[in-house]
Amino acid sequence: MTKRDIVIALGTLVVAVGLSAILFVGAAATSPAAAPEPAARPRVFFDRGGSLPPGRSIVDAQLRVAGPFQAIVPLQRGVSDAARDAAGLFLTLLLTASTLVLANEQVVAVYRASLGDWRSQARVLAAGCVVLGLAISTAALAWVVYLNFVTGALRDSPLGAPAALQVGMTAFAVLCVFALLALLVGFAATAWRLGDALLHTRALSRFQTQLPAPVIALAGATILFVLWQIPVVGAIALAAVVAYAIGAVVTARLIKEGVTT
Repeated sequence: MTKRDIVIALGTLVVAVGLSAILFVGAAATSPAAAPEPAARPRVFFDRGGSLPPGRSIVDAQLRVAGPFQAIVPLQRGVSDAARDAAGLFLTLLLTASTLVLANEQVVAVYRASLGDWRSQARVLAAGCVVLGLAISTAALAWVVYLNFVTGALRDSPLGAPAALQVGMTAFAVLCVFALLALLVGFAATAWRLGDALLHTRALSRFQTQLPAPVIALAGATILFVLWQIPVVGAIALAAVVAYAIGAVVTARLIKEGVTT
């Protein structure tokens, strides 16, 4: 073996030992067979209060593992949080890429319908807000009317009311699936539009002709996911992205060029 092979083998061994230690600490800190805690941790029950027990702190987790591994507990907590965020980012990129592949024509149509100056962007956002508000209010009103019909007309029927509720829930779930599919198409086009807008800036203009459209869309989706992690800005950005995506889909259906091209 050469020196390079020895260095690669040692580096791989160190990484494997480190990951094994992190996984061992995570399993030992949550194992019920570990050392008992100073105070009994309450269980989760479905009571009227609905309050959950407090999470286990780092100090409590350190008491459940052996002495040499106690220093790895904060690192394990950080790795767990990073892995959860990485899983969310991977899911976002996977859904965006799948939508670009499976619904490419629809995404291109929605993307072209959202092109224009800031007035066009504001028009798309306003259309999305209006459609989203109408959809929420219509769904709430329809559900109230349906529940009133079930409880009034089918009150004396032993099987009518439960069957009607199941049919209503199934129909509502199907409508939600179609709405989510349209939202995915709009989100992919929105991410593509955001990445394209960033490449039109002076600092990134030289990469405009070098990067393909899927990479630009995935970059925009990554930026949106990072914005969603900010405590206050994330909620506002999420609402704006949902409204813009719905508005872009509606605009693509209403504008002749967005539907035919």
